[in-house]
Amino acid sequence: CWTRPAVLTPSQQKRDRRRAALRDRGFSESLCPEAAWDGLPPRHDALCGAIAALFADAGIAAERLDGDDAVRAMRILLNGPDSTAPDWRPAGGADSPPLAPQLLVRDPEREGGALRIGARLYAPLDMTLGPRRARPFAELMDRAAEAGLPFRFSLLVEGGGLAGPGPAAARIGSSFMAFSSDDSFAARNAMTGLHALRADAAAIVRLRLGLLTWTGEGPDALRQRAARLQQIAEGWGETSFSPLAGDPLEAFAGSVPGFACGATAPPAAAPLSEALRLLPAGRPAPPARLEAANHLFRSPDGKLLPFSCEDGEDHGFELIYGIPGRGKSVLMNSLALAHALQSGRDRLPLAAVVDIGPSSSGLISLLREALPRDRRHEAGWFRLRMSRDCAINPFDTQLGCRLPLPPERAFLSNLLGLILTPAGAAGVPDGMRELIGPTVAEAYAMRSDGVPGAEPHAWAAGVDPEADAALERHACHLPERPLWWDAVDALFAAGAFEAAERAQRRAVPVMADLLSAVRQPAVQALIGEARHGAGAETVTAAFNRIVTALAGDWPVMCAPTAFDAGQARVAAVDLGEVAPRGSPEADRQTAAMYLLARHALTRGWWLDEENLGEVPERYRAWHAERLRDLRETPKRLAYDEFHRTGAAPAARAQVERDAREARKLRVRLCLASQRIEDFGEALVELATRFWILGAGGKRREIEALSKVFDLNETAVEAVSCRLTGPGRDGAPALLISAGAGGLVVNTPGPVELWALTTSPRDAALRDRLYRRVPPA
Repeated sequence: CWTRPAVLTPSQQKRDRRRAALRDRGFSESLCPEAAWDGLPPRHDALCGAIAALFADAGIAAERLDGDDAVRAMRILLNGPDSTAPDWRPAGGADSPPLAPQLLVRDPEREGGALRIGARLYAPLDMTLGPRRARPFAELMDRAAEAGLPFRFSLLVEGGGLAGPGPAAARIGSSFMAFSSDDSFAARNAMTGLHALRADAAAIVRLRLGLLTWTGEGPDALRQRAARLQQIAEGWGETSFSPLAGDPLEAFAGSVPGFACGATAPPAAAPLSEALRLLPAGRPAPPARLEAANHLFRSPDGKLLPFSCEDGEDHGFELIYGIPGRGKSVLMNSLALAHALQSGRDRLPLAAVVDIGPSSSGLISLLREALPRDRRHEAGWFRLRMSRDCAINPFDTQLGCRLPLPPERAFLSNLLGLILTPAGAAGVPDGMRELIGPTVAEAYAMRSDGVPGAEPHAWAAGVDPEADAALERHACHLPERPLWWDAVDALFAAGAFEAAERAQRRAVPVMADLLSAVRQPAVQALIGEARHGAGAETVTAAFNRIVTALAGDWPVMCAPTAFDAGQARVAAVDLGEVAPRGSPEADRQTAAMYLLARHALTRGWWLDEENLGEVPERYRAWHAERLRDLRETPKRLAYDEFHRTGAAPAARAQVERDAREARKLRVRLCLASQRIEDFGEALVELATRFWILGAGGKRREIEALSKVFDLNETAVEAVSCRLTGPGRDGAPALLISAGAGGLVVNTPGPVELWALTTSPRDAALRDRLYRRVPPA
């Protein structure tokens, strides 16, 4: 941004000129840091601030450089990337050399129509006729990148597009000569249109556009590059370019921001709105700084786009949307890998993936093979089966707790609401909803060792050999008629925390205990003889019928927990065998398995320091230290194939609750599905980042996306035509984020691609090879 003395009134110019002459006496202009006239800096700062604010309002990422950074950028652009150390700073002060020699440290030499600076030869191109249609800069960049051409783009926009004798003469001449040719007729119409726009309060500017390319291989290679660049540029909106610049050094200097406010291209008049279309503001901005990145995307034209999974700006609730075959699972696993590979940590962060199918197995295999042998247990992939051998008891509590903590009570309420809702129904029936809370409370009271008249589970040797071995190894003393709660307390006191957790699995209630709890007088007094639906069956009888049937149909949640992720910090669960589809009952089962897997992998993530007051006192300090460690650890929970929960409001309610609490608990949530409607309005509103991988050209889907995200024309065009799925250059995706976004390309390297691919043929080949040779 340049601000010239012409913005001042004549009296201000005269006053500032006189003051500057007195103040700067004895200094050359390049030495004096106060050479600017007094009236210019405030106006210039106001201009820069206004432009920065407008960029922000328009969703354009912009950064203001301070003096040293700006001068360093100029020096690199003038002399080449090998000319300037990263920590170079210009010398200032009265005894320092002028600024210009510090910037241009290599002497420029003319070689015909080219310019040589150091080892590089530069050739300029000037626009001699503006585009018939203003086209986005990305089109020019795409074609130049495809041709492998380095180039510099300079667009000088100045006020007063119709001021001065030139535009006036052009208007008169074009009017007089309009009859002579079609071009003269078009020129007359253009001038008439510009004056009409100015009369309608539109800004008409002067613009001069120049391109610059270079090579280090000699004049012939430079001529070939310049000719190819001219060909590409003239196809960009039907423009005309000429290599006959008036002065190649002046054209070169004008291409360096801040170095010289000038250009050799002839000026053209245009509406400011059309001039802005030519700017590079439509390119995707990097979502993160390079030094903070743990994943690299690319723009369609090859620009590196660093990405950080831990940017600290939001709680990172992201949605991944795309029809099958567009790279959705690979992107999801790439982001999970980036989360696992955050730098500056002495151990893996926590991550959980709930998936249907083996698509996450490659991610876990990649991590396991990268870990030392004694740490490979920190990454685990598990397949859930509908058997007691894989049982996950939803009634498990935190170590030592006889009662569930508030987040666990909310989870149980959602899960039981799902179970007690008839397949295909819109919500929990009246009567059942009121029954859940009291029945759960009675079940825990019934198995507690601190409630008079309760029936806690008695300890028995041989039920859990690992717990027995730990009791013997630590010489734990149990009372004469021991309970499992006694074993839990003894093992905890001995420091055998994992064994204590195993013992507690035998102490807490299981699903079958609800059958006794619902008959307790306190529950019956509340529910009375209420009827279930429109039939004659009582709510209590219907409750018993559903829970009893559940024990036979879903044994995976009706026994003490046997599923054990061990010490896995990055864990993935495949629900393929327990998540059927094709009927309302199958959808209900699938949604229940999603909730069950979430409970098994992330049960401790949702606790807060406020919950410590409900923890038994002897366990409180241990849990406080554990919660502190959890709070400081980045966590990521991802659900793939999320559309499979569509028929289960209870599952959606649990995910919505997690999304609302994720930020304060440092949990990053990721959902992937095939349609935008699969997420629901509430989750779409809560999300802070969206990845769109293609709507398959379906107009209804594109219209829905455009309405939800208020997409502009460029984004709609990208969704319609450019999200074509994985190819040799990667898989394109439209990133919509509060910080930065645009069209990005996920380009995993060969090792990542081999491990993360979910293509059936590739995965089958990979599995056959893994059976013959180790994955590494």
